[in-house]
Amino acid sequence: MSRLKEWSDLQKVRLIEELPDVTGGKDGESLLKELVGSSYQFKDAHLLTGRRIPSKSQGRRREIDLIVCTPRMIHLIEVKNWSGRLEVRQGAWRQTRRGGDVLDHGNLLESNLQKQDAVVEYLRECGVDLDASWIRSHIASKVIFTNPNLQLEPTIEARPDVISRKELDEYLSKQSAKKGRAETMFSSLIDCCLARDSRPGESLGSSTAGRIPSGQYKQIVSWLSEVGTWDQLQHYGGKTVAGDVVSLRVGGTTYRVGEFREQAGRHPIRVRWTRGRFWGLFKAITGLGSLGNLKLGRTRLKLSPTDTVLFHAVGEPQTTVRKLTDLQQIMLGS
Repeated sequence: MSRLKEWSDLQKVRLIEELPDVTGGKDGESLLKELVGSSYQFKDAHLLTGRRIPSKSQGRRREIDLIVCTPRMIHLIEVKNWSGRLEVRQGAWRQTRRGGDVLDHGNLLESNLQKQDAVVEYLRECGVDLDASWIRSHIASKVIFTNPNLQLEPTIEARPDVISRKELDEYLSKQSAKKGRAETMFSSLIDCCLARDSRPGESLGSSTAGRIPSGQYKQIVSWLSEVGTWDQLQHYGGKTVAGDVVSLRVGGTTYRVGEFREQAGRHPIRVRWTRGRFWGLFKAITGLGSLGNLKLGRTRLKLSPTDTVLFHAVGEPQTTVRKLTDLQQIMLGS
């Protein structure tokens, strides 16, 4: 590819910006995905996003959208953006879309119990000085439905392991207008969990067992904060997508994730392009300097618009090839 063609391709890349400040439906779910790996503290509680809990007994890592740690309970929350109508038939969660299509999602509760077991196993292996059964009694699994266009069967909405959009809206409306969308969403979820802790029988854990001892509570928050997170691609313009980086292809050479993870360490992989029209054109004509480079630890690689990253985004059925020209940074999870 000629240098002028490379410069021309680079000029065609458009900004991919963050979503506007909204809190409903798809944007609520997208917000949580964009903030994977982040943490937030509010009213003696801690909210952690996008954690992946390792389990030797299950032979895999269990993905948890949100973990809310309060002085009484550990809430494991799965985020769903379903629309239409939701009902439970013979243990299966069945969604009927507005177009009439019916989707059978299986038993969500069974999956949540496996995540609960993984958290208990992980905390015990980390050395948390509490009995496994005691930890389990202080864990409550939940599903939150963020889409206001989902109609819940009354028996589902009344379940202690379900947070409806209607219930979430009650707490969203009480937040300060000065808060950003992330702070508003996180504060509302924490308020919701704290309120449920105070209602006897509301949590599926055994809230009657009392508060978590302060020393062990700090241990639990610390270990869950340090657990593995997703990789993230930051686009030119700021939008962030979470998932797994599989490989990089630069200059005809493929680098597997293990190779460049070791080189990058804890540092983000910065992707730099000469996007300015005139300076880029000058480089293309004169051949002075590369139009792009990638910083991998102490190593700097020259880039061309044909270089790519193989990435498996959260929620997507398969991996996709993405151009490095669309990116400004790659952040590797733990």
